[in-house]
Amino acid sequence: MFPFGCRSSLPPRLPRPVPPFPGETTASYVFRLAVANELHPEDLRTHMAGRREHGPVNLDALAAAAGRPRYALAWALPELRPGAGRALSGYVRRTVCWRCAARRGSFPYAAVWQPAEICVCLPHRVWLGSAAHPRLRWQYDIGRLPEIIQAQGKHSRLARRCGRRAAITAIGEASRITALWARHGFYRDRRVPLIRELRGKVPITGKLPSFDDVMAAVTYPETVDLARVLAMPRWRSPAEAAAGDLQQFEREVRARTGIDYTAAVPLVPEAPRSLLPDGHGECAGPGIRQLASSLARQTPRSKSQLSEAPQVRASLVPHL
Repeated sequence: MFPFGCRSSLPPRLPRPVPPFPGETTASYVFRLAVANELHPEDLRTHMAGRREHGPVNLDALAAAAGRPRYALAWALPELRPGAGRALSGYVRRTVCWRCAARRGSFPYAAVWQPAEICVCLPHRVWLGSAAHPRLRWQYDIGRLPEIIQAQGKHSRLARRCGRRAAITAIGEASRITALWARHGFYRDRRVPLIRELRGKVPITGKLPSFDDVMAAVTYPETVDLARVLAMPRWRSPAEAAAGDLQQFEREVRARTGIDYTAAVPLVPEAPRSLLPDGHGECAGPGIRQLASSLARQTPRSKSQLSEAPQVRASLVPHL
């Protein structure tokens, strides 16, 4: 192909240009560009590099082959921006909305980098997936599920108010709790209509296995509501908690999630890690995790015993 070594000039333009999706991964765009021009992706990489042994994709060579301005590709493909790493902090890699892909007539599995708080394609009402459940990537039409769409708005506001890193951690902790609720059939009144809409039927027990593809979508509204409680400055404070704090925490959970939660039934089987990592500026300290005491190991017989406990630590999933 190149018998005398590498080519000194930029590669010629391919006959079929392909516009990138905003935030698309470089590998995804190169693949779609190759498919559109009936090339193998490795052959396209060789065409851009000008030699058989090719390395990382060069922005200038890709812009020349795709027939697009260099600045436009750098804006659309974050991995090719100067100083950008392969993994973008606060972003997750997702498959683009299938309806967005269909409108462009492109390969349906284009991969894009998106903010972690974006779980729904709002223009097309399509569930894209949650960063808290990376293995459950099925897309669903949620046009008739306004609760999930409203939860997306709450999630975005949480990220703006608390910071993206704080929101990611709070959603991650909350999702562990709501997944346990779903697995064991606790507090299922909010989930049942969502399961019925996505599945057409509800399990007789009301329980969902952790590998069920609808798990991430049907627990999303309660996950966001619970994360809004966990991210509150009051529960992130490293100060010692008292019985009154536990009662206030119960009220907050009930008010935000709409479930009849009481800490007489512990929320987590063991005290998890700190809500927020140190060194990110948003906040530091164990916070809500210090709100759990012997409730994680034994259940008090009456609420009057809560005031007798020297330290009360809250937990969020029925103890099993």
